[in-house]
Amino acid sequence: MALIVHLFHFALPEEDSLVESHNHKLDHANVVAVYADQIDAEQAVLSLRVAGFPDARVGYFARDLVGLVTDYVWKGHTGAGAVIGVIVGAVVGLLAGLYARAGYASHIGPQLIPGDFGVVFSAIIVGAVVLGLSGAFLGWGVPKGDTIHPGIEVTEGRYVIAVDAGDRRMDAWEVLERHGGCLPRPRDGIEIAPAS
Repeated sequence: MALIVHLFHFALPEEDSLVESHNHKLDHANVVAVYADQIDAEQAVLSLRVAGFPDARVGYFARDLVGLVTDYVWKGHTGAGAVIGVIVGAVVGLLAGLYARAGYASHIGPQLIPGDFGVVFSAIIVGAVVLGLSGAFLGWGVPKGDTIHPGIEVTEGRYVIAVDAGDRRMDAWEVLERHGGCLPRPRDGIEIAPAS
């Protein structure tokens, strides 16, 4: 995946550059916890969401397979991928339905509406659903902004959660600690200076 991201890096505008030197969520965090276990870190992120902390203020960082630091909370373009997929799928479905209606291909499966219009309508719906889901998954895998960067903030095998909690620092720390989070230690390799 990282290879695809680096190959198509030229197609993105500069403000959506995939590889920046640092993640902005790390700069604004005032609560930081380190986890040795990925499952505990993911449960802490879910608990932060339930406690009312928006994804835009929570960073969940770990090294990916290529060695880049990745924010797994604010990762991709799922919505844009889904919308593009639905539009393209509907057009492809329309063309496939017209092709089948013209007699060049046989219908497979039942129609949602009887008659020739039903063949076209069914093809449009199936195309939109299938390519909409495919587009969502593809968009989910394409990182945005500073979600991936070659920083030195996280050592391999550690999971870092950074929260811009504002005046709810104690609430955030309680959630992180409940799931096994601890303060960063020198051996964790965390080079974050949380704002006070």
